[in-house]
Amino acid sequence: MMRLFSIEWFKLKHHRFFWIGMGLFLVLLSALLVYFGKFELPIKVESDGSFEGEMMSGLIPKTFEEAGFYLMPYLWQNGTYLAGFFKFIPAFLMLFFMSSEFEYRTYRQNVIDGLSVGEFFISKLYSLLLFSLLSTLAVGLTILFLASSYNDLQEVDLLQQSEFLLALFMEIFFLLSMAMFLGLWVKRSAVAIIILIMYYYVVEPVTGWVVDNYLGLAISDYLPTRPSRQLIPQPFARMFSVRMFSKLEELDQLNWGTFSLSFAYSLAFLGAAFGLLKKRDL
Repeated sequence: MMRLFSIEWFKLKHHRFFWIGMGLFLVLLSALLVYFGKFELPIKVESDGSFEGEMMSGLIPKTFEEAGFYLMPYLWQNGTYLAGFFKFIPAFLMLFFMSSEFEYRTYRQNVIDGLSVGEFFISKLYSLLLFSLLSTLAVGLTILFLASSYNDLQEVDLLQQSEFLLALFMEIFFLLSMAMFLGLWVKRSAVAIIILIMYYYVVEPVTGWVVDNYLGLAISDYLPTRPSRQLIPQPFARMFSVRMFSKLEELDQLNWGTFSLSFAYSLAFLGAAFGLLKKRDL
């Protein structure tokens, strides 16, 4: 197995696009998380000129940082939710390297050189895991840096709610599994990227809405990409209603049912990708 990993790593480490893509992911992620706290909240409270009005206006936070964006343990959910917007970068990398195996016939050469179809598939699975792990590690280290900058580490539990990092890993792993299938099916990276984006943002949401509202079948929550979208709950409604006003300590939890469904869909895409690969002619 280490031989297969070495072969795949050799391909990646000597390809400039790999380093550019992962570097872009890290830079954009870090910039967003570091500066997101400076953004003004979409809530305006105007003072009526009275003492009570001025007090109320002064108590309402004006930025996400003042609203507690960087406070632990909320930072795990806040940071991983925002990081999910960049999951398409490793997915595009996966599509590029998967499609290039057929565009440049390196897949054929690998098989001629002695790799079985199963071994070639496992080598690509290593790439998928590597992209997922590196992306998740980058997010985790960035969150830990911010946590140490804005919190007293002696007074907080760094591991509380860190399961959202596992949720992010599964979100990326699912999307890369889907990308791997599309890369094998289409064999053209540009076309596969268009299909992936259109399906994720247009085809599936519209299909789910039509089926739910016009056919009366509540299936939108069970379509392929939907579980992965729901792994990390949107945190800002909770931040506004709880942190800003009532000061109650309410924490969202990872839904393990959704996690399991995302993993099942990932396995389905990987199984379909392997089936395509076995039928692919040299």
